[in-house]
Amino acid sequence: MTRSIILGNGRLTILADQNYLLRELYYPLSTDNHLHMGRIGIWVNNRFYWLHDLHPEIEYEEDTLSSKVEASVEGIKIKIKDAVDMAYEILSREVTIEGNKEVKVFFAWDYHIYGTEYGDTALYDPATDGIIHYKRDRWFLFTCDIPTYQYATGYKEVMGYQGTWKDCEDGELSNNPIAQGAVDSAISFKINTGTTFYCWLIAGYNYGDVRKKNEYVQSKSPRELIDRTEKFWRAWLIKAKDYDKVVRRSLLTIVANWQENGAIPASLDTDIMRFNKDTYNYVWHRDAAFASIALTLLGYQDFSRKFFTFSKNLLFNGFLFQKYTVDGFWGSTWHPWTTGYVPIQEDETALLIYALWIHFRKFWDVDFVKDLYRPMVKSAADFLSTYIDEKTGLPLPSYDLWEERRGVHFFTSAAVYAGLVSASKFAEFFGDEEYKDKYFSAAQLVRKGLDTFYQGDHFARMLGDKGFDKTVDASTVLGAMLVYDPMDPRVISNRKVVEEKLTVNGGIIRYEGDWYLKESDKPNPWFITTLWVAQQHIAEGNIEKATEYLNWVLKNSLPTGIIPEQITPSGNYPSVSPLVWSHAELVRTYYYLKNGFTKFI
Repeated sequence: MTRSIILGNGRLTILADQNYLLRELYYPLSTDNHLHMGRIGIWVNNRFYWLHDLHPEIEYEEDTLSSKVEASVEGIKIKIKDAVDMAYEILSREVTIEGNKEVKVFFAWDYHIYGTEYGDTALYDPATDGIIHYKRDRWFLFTCDIPTYQYATGYKEVMGYQGTWKDCEDGELSNNPIAQGAVDSAISFKINTGTTFYCWLIAGYNYGDVRKKNEYVQSKSPRELIDRTEKFWRAWLIKAKDYDKVVRRSLLTIVANWQENGAIPASLDTDIMRFNKDTYNYVWHRDAAFASIALTLLGYQDFSRKFFTFSKNLLFNGFLFQKYTVDGFWGSTWHPWTTGYVPIQEDETALLIYALWIHFRKFWDVDFVKDLYRPMVKSAADFLSTYIDEKTGLPLPSYDLWEERRGVHFFTSAAVYAGLVSASKFAEFFGDEEYKDKYFSAAQLVRKGLDTFYQGDHFARMLGDKGFDKTVDASTVLGAMLVYDPMDPRVISNRKVVEEKLTVNGGIIRYEGDWYLKESDKPNPWFITTLWVAQQHIAEGNIEKATEYLNWVLKNSLPTGIIPEQITPSGNYPSVSPLVWSHAELVRTYYYLKNGFTKFI
């Protein structure tokens, strides 16, 4: 189910689907999804309704990370506002019931703490009048500012039990105070007439921690926490005040995914697990580099600094592996170690240096960058400048940005060029003349090799054992923008061929014959590929055409402003949502519209 909302502060991150079922809860980093499902139910006129079955209207409070949900049933209206506090690991919830009927409101919590359903404890805590779930050092407390009516804990996913959530549907709960193993819980509140009340979910590392935070909420009030969080995010967006609201929403979406230690996962949507039991919850430095660039361009310095600090110690012999967990360990991979080549996607190493150069050129933070120059810039550039085929001047084989094939790729080579030129500029700035020349010379060899990819009327996507693979690939548009003058006739011709061959329903697919998550005879357009073509049109001065592609992106994004990875020709979202890279490319596209196109190198 497509995720429509993400709320987060770097330590507590929560996602909800298009019917406002809470599906992901990460704390204190997004290493594990602790939540299986968070449900909201209504009992009115002796009938029970789950909020997600009422197809509620869902949106964000403008320019904030607060969600608003509204649904009507049996003559009453329920409104919910959620906000993850800007400072603490607290989700504050405002619940408004409009109508003059007796209503019971239910909150059902089904956790998989540490990502598993076993070994959990669920209990009713009289001291806080709330429900606690815990396992080891992950504790979650939920309570409200009005007295609990009933509660229950019980078993699920074992011995045929569906879960305590099912017990909500007769309007009564058992008041069973504790259960352990595969367990869930429910808590209810009775409302006699229309009113507003507040609830809060606290994440902590032990009982004392959640009790202390609970006392803090009570001293401040959850309403004040919501208000200050909304004011904070509106203030944070001051640097983007001259940009469209969709840019501001993309900035908020990027930072909602960002983790406090600087990690930026590609997507926290776990629905993709249905395909191969893995997720996008990893740091791909390609995606993260472009996210860093997007924030840098609009003046947000601290997030990029944390990202570079996070990445500094990940280099291994000068290169990055395919992906990393958000706590800095190697992520799962399919790259074989038996090919005779380093099992990497080389563009990721190169783009890290390119992103750092853009950051430095924007902020000129010499004291920060000097500590990265030797261990990161020179280490990576030394690798990039030596991992070269002496005959062609091109990088040795690695895996492509689509993570499907090994070879010498146009986009990867273009990224290596950008990384080496960036490293050369760093060396020049620090007076390191020998390395300045070394990196620049290597970059020029790569650029000369890139010229050979132009085959007829477009850039081939790959050079392999059997020669050039001339499949039309949208990544050549992005690659060309890193290397060539955008008015180069080859670049323009390549863009035209990409549009001619890869347009589906107004958007741009990845490449000819793309099979990934295809639901019909036509491949799925991606948002990033469509935005690359828009960027190239901006570089050429074709603003009207670029705007046409931008409007396609906005039209096909979710009503909340969240941008997924791709969309099927029939309008479904088969993959993750949000995709951080999609939002980064939207920000970069609007930046080019406002400031003009530049390669930055």
